[in-house]
Amino acid sequence: MVHETILIVDDDEVVSRFLHGVLSPLYSIVSVYSAFEALILIDQGLKPDLILSDLMMPEMDGYEFCSRLKQDERTKDIPIIMVTALSQPQQEEKGLILGAADYISKPVRVELLKARVKTHLQLKAYREHLQALLESKTHQLIDSQKELCAKAIEVRHLFETMGELLASRDHYTSEHALRVAAISVRMGREVGLGSKDLEILELGCLVHDIGKVAIPDDVLLKPGRFDKEDRQIMEYHPLIGGQLFTDRFADGRLALIIRQHHERLDGSGYPDGATGDEIDDLVKIVMVADVYEALVARRPYKQPMSREKALSILREDADQGKCLDSMVRILEKVTIDWDPLQIHLDLASGYLSSLELFRRKTYFREPLSDFYNYRYLAALEGAGGLCRESQHYHIVKADFNELKELNCRIGYAKADTILDQIGHFFHNLVEDTLLEYAIPINALMLLRRGSDYLIYSEIDPVILEKLAGACREVLAESSRQWEIKATISIACFAKGKRVDDALEEIYGYHNEPAGGAP
Repeated sequence: MVHETILIVDDDEVVSRFLHGVLSPLYSIVSVYSAFEALILIDQGLKPDLILSDLMMPEMDGYEFCSRLKQDERTKDIPIIMVTALSQPQQEEKGLILGAADYISKPVRVELLKARVKTHLQLKAYREHLQALLESKTHQLIDSQKELCAKAIEVRHLFETMGELLASRDHYTSEHALRVAAISVRMGREVGLGSKDLEILELGCLVHDIGKVAIPDDVLLKPGRFDKEDRQIMEYHPLIGGQLFTDRFADGRLALIIRQHHERLDGSGYPDGATGDEIDDLVKIVMVADVYEALVARRPYKQPMSREKALSILREDADQGKCLDSMVRILEKVTIDWDPLQIHLDLASGYLSSLELFRRKTYFREPLSDFYNYRYLAALEGAGGLCRESQHYHIVKADFNELKELNCRIGYAKADTILDQIGHFFHNLVEDTLLEYAIPINALMLLRRGSDYLIYSEIDPVILEKLAGACREVLAESSRQWEIKATISIACFAKGKRVDDALEEIYGYHNEPAGGAP
C-alpha cells in the first residue's frame, strides 16, 4: 500500500523523533534537521505530500522556509503545518499570510497531530482531484469548442458549396449572392448586430437565391426581359429555397431570409405578401441590399445604374412603405467609400468557365436559327470569353433600311425568310473565314440584333475587309433579286471599350449603301 510522504523539518532531535514515532505507522516519513537540508532534498526530487516544520530554527526559520516553498511552482501547493512553542496570535497570522496551512503548538498532543495531518492530507487530495477534474473538463471544453469550430467551418463550406452549385448554373446569380452578403453584413455591423446575427445574415444571403436551381434554364438564363409567364415562374424561387431550409437549420431566420427577401413591408412583395412585423428584422436589411445590387450591377439585358439613381429608387420605395428608410440611409452610408461591384466570381479558368460560356452560347442563340443574339457579346465579355489580344476590335453592321416597306410589299413571312437566307450566307462566309485563317472561335462571330446582323471581329483588318466585301456582294445580289435595301458599316474600337458602349455608339454611325467603301 502506498503511503503519503511527510517531511519533518525540526532542529530539535527529540521533537523530530517524537513526530516520527507518532506518524511513521501511518505515513512514509522523511526527517531533516534544517530548512536547507529540506530544500536540497526537494531539489533532488523529493515530493512530500505534507510538511511539518518547526518555526524557530537557526540559519533559516520556518517563515523564510515557508515563503520559499510557496514561491516555487513545484512546492507551492504542498500543505505546511507549523510546529511552534510560540503562542502569540501575530506569529500565527504571519505564518498564515506566508502560506502556512495550519499551526500546532508545543507540547504536541498526539491525537490532535494525527487529526490535523489527516485533515490537510485529505484537503490536498480533494484539491488535486478538483484540479484534475477541472483540467479534464477544460480539455473537454476545448475539444468541444474545436469540434464546434470545425462544424461551423463545415457548415460554411457547405453554404459555399451550395453557392458554387448555383454558380455552375448561373454565374450572375452566384455573383449577386456574394455581393448581397457583403452589403448586408456591412449594414448589419452598422446596425450593431452581434456575431451570431451577422453569421446568420451572411449565410442566408449566400444562399438566398438557392431556389433558382429549380427554375428552368429557359427562364433563369433568358438574355432578355421576362414576360408575365417568365416572371410567375421566377417568383417561385424564394418559396422553393425557403422550403429547402425550413426545419433543417437550427436558426429559423436563415430560412426566412431565403423565403422573404422579395417581400415588401406594404405587402406588395412575394411569395406570401407578408407585411410589417411578419417580415424578419434581418430580412429588412437583405431586401434593401438585394434591390441595390440588382440595380447597380450590369446584366446582359440591362445597363448598370449609378449609385445615386439606385439610392433614389430605394428612397422612393421607403416613402411608399415598401422598405425601411433607416436601412436605405445605412446602405447609403456603407457604400460611400466602398463599391460592392468590386466583388467578382472568377470563372476565367477551369471547367466552370467552359460550362458558363457554353450555357450562355446556347441560351443566346436565336430560336430556330444558327444566329446569336447580340447580347451574347456582353455575356462573353463579362465571363472573360473574348480574346482581346489585339489593341482594337471592329464591329460590322448590316442594316436593312426601309424594312417596313419591304414587309408591306411582300409580306412579313417572306421578308423574314429573305433576312434569314441572307443571314445564312453571312454565317457561311464567317465560318469559311474562321477555317481559312485558323481564327480563334470567339475572335470572329456573327450576331443578330432585331433585323440587323452584326459581325464582331478581332482579326486582321485586311482579312475583315475581305469578309466585309463578300457580305456586300451578298447584299448587292439580294438588292437585285428582292429590291431589298441594306447598308454596311464598320466601326473600330479600342481594346478597353466595353461592348455595350460600343454598340450604343455604332448605332449612331452613318451607314453607307451596300457595295460602297467601308
